[in-house]
Amino acid sequence: VARGKGILAADESTGTMGKRMANINVENTEENRRVYRQLLFTSGATMPQYISGVILFHETLYQKADDGTPFVKILQDNGVIPGIKVDKGVVPLGGTDIEGTTQGLDGLAERCAQYYKDGCRFAKWRCV
Repeated sequence: VARGKGILAADESTGTMGKRMANINVENTEENRRVYRQLLFTSGATMPQYISGVILFHETLYQKADDGTPFVKILQDNGVIPGIKVDKGVVPLGGTDIEGTTQGLDGLAERCAQYYKDGCRFAKWRCV
């Protein structure tokens, strides 16, 4: 992360993206999510002036721009560090009425190793 620059959280889940798309009457499909993220990542030379890293969702890590360039390469070529959301979301905690627990510890080391091979250089774990 570079001093004075931020991290773009582009790791919205499929469900969260569905809410965003519903607000603008766009169907929540993988292609529409890809196009939305392509718009963010190819917005021009100004973005890397203010953003030093982008947190990706698993789906997005493996997507490509219209010209076939992987999103990870687009980010790297612009000096932006790709990162990845590694938790697997929140589920109800058994034996409680309103508590939740975050999933994703199982297989975490293997997922992180693969994400590193695929270009990610930092990870986000969210626990709510």
